[in-house]
Amino acid sequence: MNENYFLVVRFHVAPQAEAQLLGWLDGGHMKEVAGQPGFLWGKRIRIDRNADGWNGYSMIYGIESKAAFEKYEKNLALKGKFAKERAPFEKHMKIDRFAGEVVAHA
Repeated sequence: MNENYFLVVRFHVAPQAEAQLLGWLDGGHMKEVAGQPGFLWGKRIRIDRNADGWNGYSMIYGIESKAAFEKYEKNLALKGKFAKERAPFEKHMKIDRFAGEVVAHA
């Protein structure tokens, strides 16, 4: 595999917004992010529920380089589009994200 950088978006979602949020992700958002220049793939995994009982997920994107990630981060038009699409259910989410480069392999 050629990914040297990863973006991880972890979120928990309230039950009343889960279907809408997953519909947005599966309806094209994941594919649009994974299709950005330098992005190689995207996956969603289920993680533990939080203390509120909300289901948890992590989106993990493999990226070829830090430079490709930084270019994505600077795409304000795309970020604005995503914020607008996410707005209807954003208040029903707890989200954090991080990114980093591969420094070791096992």
